[in-house]
Amino acid sequence: MKDFLSRFVRSLENTKITLPFFVMAFFALIITRLIIENTLGLFQERTFFFFFFEFTHTFLFFLCSFLLLIFLVRSAGAINFQKTVNVLLFGFLIILTPPFIDNAIFHNSHFWSFYAFDGFFGLLHRFVTLFGDNPDMGITYGVRVEVVIVTLALGLYTYIKSGCLKKALIVSFLAYTLLFILGTFPAWLTLGILSFQKSFLAINANDVAGLFLTPENIFARSLTDFRSVLNVKMSIVYGILALMLTGFLLWREYPKYFIALWKNARLTQLIYHAGLLFIGMALAYLFTDAPLRFDFFHIIGAIALLVAVESAWIASVIANDCFDKNIDSVTNTDRPLIENAIPENLYKTFGVLFFITSLLFSGIMSFSAMLLLLGYQAIAWLYSAPPLRLKRFPVIATVLAAFAGILVLIAGFLTVSPDDNLSNLPLPLLFYLFTAYALCLPIKDFKDIVGDKKDKVYTIPVLLGAKKAQLFIGSLTFLLYAFSPIILNARVLFVPALFFGSLAFWAIQKGTDAEDSFFAYRKLPGITIPILIAYGLVIVLLLF
Repeated sequence: MKDFLSRFVRSLENTKITLPFFVMAFFALIITRLIIENTLGLFQERTFFFFFFEFTHTFLFFLCSFLLLIFLVRSAGAINFQKTVNVLLFGFLIILTPPFIDNAIFHNSHFWSFYAFDGFFGLLHRFVTLFGDNPDMGITYGVRVEVVIVTLALGLYTYIKSGCLKKALIVSFLAYTLLFILGTFPAWLTLGILSFQKSFLAINANDVAGLFLTPENIFARSLTDFRSVLNVKMSIVYGILALMLTGFLLWREYPKYFIALWKNARLTQLIYHAGLLFIGMALAYLFTDAPLRFDFFHIIGAIALLVAVESAWIASVIANDCFDKNIDSVTNTDRPLIENAIPENLYKTFGVLFFITSLLFSGIMSFSAMLLLLGYQAIAWLYSAPPLRLKRFPVIATVLAAFAGILVLIAGFLTVSPDDNLSNLPLPLLFYLFTAYALCLPIKDFKDIVGDKKDKVYTIPVLLGAKKAQLFIGSLTFLLYAFSPIILNARVLFVPALFFGSLAFWAIQKGTDAEDSFFAYRKLPGITIPILIAYGLVIVLLLF
C-alpha cells in the first residue's frame, strides 16, 4: 500500500505544468466551487454586485490558503517549488466537497458557511474543539470535514515522504493551526484592530460582527448588507496578503525574475502613477463632501487601489516591451527581453497576471475605477501594439499618454467622490492637468532618440533634435508652472511657481546623452518629478 501511495505521490509531483495552465486550473476550481454552491442553493436571485464580491472573496481566500500551504507542503515533502505546487493543486480538489456535505446534512434548513467569530479565550476553546458549536452558522460540518481531511492528508503525505511519524504529527498540527487561523481570520483581525480602543481580552464575537458585518461606506463604495460588508472587507485583506505572499515567493524561488520585473517597473513612473492616483483622491476630498477617514479598511483600501494602478502600469510596460525590442536593443539594453532575463512567453504571462490584478483590485474598490483602468489598458495597447502602434506619431502619442494619465487621476477621484461622477471637479483644472501631462511627457523620450529613429517612431526629440527639443519642452514646462497660480486662483504661489518652473527648465537644459552624468537623459524624469513634488508640497503648505 505504501509503495502504491509513494508511486502515486511521485506521479503528482512530476506532472509537467506551466504557469498559464496553473492559473487556468486554479480559476476553474474556484468557479466550479461557486457554481456548486449556487446550484445547491437553487440559484437564488442575486445582484452582480453580490456575485462579484462573492467571487473575489472566495478566490482570494483560497489563493492565500494555497500560498501559505506551499511553505508547509514543501517542508513536509522536502521537495522543490514546482513539485509542491503540483501536489497542492491536486489536493485543492477538496474545496469542492463542503457544499455537498452541508447540503446533505442540512437539506432545506438554513445554514451559512463563512467564519467563526469569538474573543481570544473563545478562539482557544474553539481550537481544541474543532471550531466549537454552531455548525449551521460559520464553520459548518462540510468545512470541518474538509479541515480534518486536509490535516490527515498532509500528515500522511509527510509520513510517506519522510517515514518519520513525529514529523508527520508536527506537520498535521501546523496544518490544522493554519486552517484554524484562516477559518477565524476576521476574529484575529478584530483583536489586532480594536486592541488600541479597548482591552484585548474584552473583545468578543459581537465586536467581530460589528466590524465585519455592519453596513458602511469604504470611500464611495456603499455596503448595505452584511454579506457584502464581509465579502468586500475580506477581499481587500486577502488581496493585500496574497500580493505580499506572491512577491515573497517570487523573490525566494525565482530571484532573477523578481529583480528583472522590479528594475523594469521604473521607479519614476511608479511614483508618477501613484501621484496621479492620490491627486485624484485629494481633489475629491477638496471639491466634494467626502469624509476623510484614516481607519484600517480605508488605509488598506487605498493601498489596494494603488496596487491596481501600478499593476496596470506594469502590464502596459510588458506589452510595450514585447513590441519595442528593436528600440530597446539600441537604447534600453537592460530590458528583460533584451537581457534574456525572463523567457518571452513567461514575460507575457506575467503581463496578463498584472492586467488581471489591476482589474480585480480596482473592481473591489470601485467599478468606475475598474472601467477606467480597463480603458487605460486599451489606450496602452493602441499606443504600443501593431497594427496601429500610435506611439509613432508625436502629437497623437502624447495626447494618448496624457489621457491615460488623466484616467488614473479620475479613477482616484471617482473612488472617493460620494456622487461617483465628475460634476464637482472643475473642468478648467482638469484641462490644465491634462495639458500639463501632455506637454511634460516627452521628457522621457530623450533617452530613446537613437532607437526611436531606427524604429521610425517620431517623438518630439527625434523631430526637433535633442537641443531644440530640450529648449521647447523646457519652455513649455516653465509656462505650466507659471500658469498654475492663475488656474488655482492663488497669487501667493506666483514666486514659488517661478522658482520651481525655472529649476525644472534648467534641469531639462542640462540633459545630456552621457550616461555617467547626473543629468543623463534617462535620469531626467527622476530629476523633474522631485521638483514637481516639492512644488506640490509648497501648494499644500500655502493653501491648506
